[in-house]
Amino acid sequence: MTKATISHLKNHLPEIVHDVEKGQDIHITRHGKPVAVIVSIDRYSRAFSSGKGIFNAYLNWRTLHPEARGFTDEEVDNMRDKEPHQPSDFSWG
Repeated sequence: MTKATISHLKNHLPEIVHDVEKGQDIHITRHGKPVAVIVSIDRYSRAFSSGKGIFNAYLNWRTLHPEARGFTDEEVDNMRDKEPHQPSDFSWG
């Protein structure tokens, strides 16, 4: 994991993008606190196009980054749709 401040990112964006393309995740900090992460498009696609959905991607992120403030287990459980998915009659056409 590489950390970069916003000002460093602003002044070195091309180099940081090259690092990300090579597979390095960049954790952006503001006043020493993590605020965002830059990841490659390949890593982003694997995380959000795996068929597991954003919920599982978030749970995986929480496991990898326990130091980051996130939702409690109870908050996450309350967000989950507990009803079985029903097909919709909606159509764009």
